[in-house]
Amino acid sequence: MIPQSPDTNTLRGYLDAHEVALIPVHPNETRHPGVALPLPEGWVEVAHGVFPQAHTVIVAPKYTVDDWTPNAALLHGRLSRWRPTDELLDIAATETRALSEWLELHSSTADFHGHRSVFVHGTYRVDDTEFEAATRYVVIDDAYDRYLTQLTVTTRAHSSTDLAASALAIHTGLSVDTTPGSDFSG
Repeated sequence: MIPQSPDTNTLRGYLDAHEVALIPVHPNETRHPGVALPLPEGWVEVAHGVFPQAHTVIVAPKYTVDDWTPNAALLHGRLSRWRPTDELLDIAATETRALSEWLELHSSTADFHGHRSVFVHGTYRVDDTEFEAATRYVVIDDAYDRYLTQLTVTTRAHSSTDLAASALAIHTGLSVDTTPGSDFSG
């Protein structure tokens, strides 16, 4: 059960309440489980320095409208302290569902490539614009460490079939490599 306090309704608040640091793991680090995204046609990777806390961010400039571009953000970090998997995944899903005017289209707690996971897909609104977001959180246990990975793909709601297919390809193509000491590059 998640401790109840005003600070625990977000993943950051939950981790802070339990004195857990989430230490970012970046693509060039090879002593950790590796994660990678596919790069569908028309999507490009954003330079790491633009979002230094992220593992990978990709965007689809072809679909930019009103200075907003569809994007996929992959965060991958090692937890400094162990926390129960169910608690991590519950609070992560709750945070996603707190988006403005959230309408859930699908959710799942099925494992992802052998790792505990939660997937939440829905729409939300910012001002007059409706967005569609699909977020997967994965807890990876590797040797003595525990990792938390988050992939969020955000598009405008009711996007073209091509863009929707790309977003799905990114989610289904997320790869996780837990081979110790591997030089995983995707």
